[in-house]
Amino acid sequence: MCAPADLHALARSCGQETEGIPPGLGSTATTPLIEELLRRGHEVTLFTLSNRLAKATVHEWGRLKIFTGPNRQYGAARNLYWPEVTYLRRVIALERPAFIHAHWTYEFALGALAPGIPMLTTIHDLPWNVLRYFRDRSRAVRLLIAYWVAMRCQRFTAVSEDAANHFRRYLKPGAHIEVIPNFLTDNIFEISQSATASDRPFTFGTILQGWSRRKNATAALEAFQAVSRIAPESRLIMMGIDYETGGPAHRWARQRNMDAGVTFAGMLPYERMLRHVRDEVDVIVHPSLDEAFSMTVLEGMALAKPVIAGRNTPGIRQALRNGDAGVLADVHDSGSIARAMITLMTDPPYRQKVAQCGHQHVSSAYRKDSIVPQYEAVYRSLARQ
Repeated sequence: MCAPADLHALARSCGQETEGIPPGLGSTATTPLIEELLRRGHEVTLFTLSNRLAKATVHEWGRLKIFTGPNRQYGAARNLYWPEVTYLRRVIALERPAFIHAHWTYEFALGALAPGIPMLTTIHDLPWNVLRYFRDRSRAVRLLIAYWVAMRCQRFTAVSEDAANHFRRYLKPGAHIEVIPNFLTDNIFEISQSATASDRPFTFGTILQGWSRRKNATAALEAFQAVSRIAPESRLIMMGIDYETGGPAHRWARQRNMDAGVTFAGMLPYERMLRHVRDEVDVIVHPSLDEAFSMTVLEGMALAKPVIAGRNTPGIRQALRNGDAGVLADVHDSGSIARAMITLMTDPPYRQKVAQCGHQHVSSAYRKDSIVPQYEAVYRSLARQ
């Protein structure tokens, strides 16, 4: 596998100490997949990168072998990620795996393009949409890399139907792309079963990474202002990078006198964040305008929280079963979000029904036992090549 991963999490799952281990680049998509493949008895070799790494490292823990190269946190797009790509190609050529599974269509897929080695690339986002929201050199270079990968790679999966359609429309017309979504770990469902009751105001929550037009948090803040006029005791908790006290979201809201009733919790450790949502949040509001596949939405549903998300946001209709497992709103319109928030707040039976439908949907469709065998079938096909 050629992909970003949380190397500390992998070390712990293999019974290793994390001291002296590079952190990796993190990923809630690939890390659980590697752990589950190991649990099923496979041997996995991971080719990856990490920030804050002076020289390449190799670690071997039982059936898991990890090659880690240095990653430049800033400026890597200036020369097409070439040192990173060169490292990945070199160690892959030395190992000569039977096949390779690359994640994302950028430097990891470019590094995995080795002559004579069957390759699968998993599409995790929508490159043209990303460039539309972030018009910078880094995203432009990544789009060019995605085109190169589209030309060279022949086997693809995508995490959602929208991601597959985007790739077929803009990068590889007519391509056969199998949809295999990411999955939720069993731990999330276990956390949801130990919820504790608390006497607190009705609370909405957002979990967003980055203060940007793409994540559209301003619409959630504006919607909450409309809700708070009707229910002044209600609360909003904003979690994620850039949503800490004094951060960009807090400053924007304070300048407009829109911070009353809002807690800016910022980035929380993953399991602590899940427990915080479980115990302190009644409804998840996800105003994002662009997603290929939202783990945040699925995690909220797994925690038995009703989710409000964008009717036209890619990846969302599939996750919410066209509105059967959540509430679809026009997230371009803060009024539409506010109306959905008020409905869920004031109608407990409806709120409970949405939460139950969402929880049942992710429990049946996004568990490891239904997702990982789909990858194993593709792996068997690649191995036969």
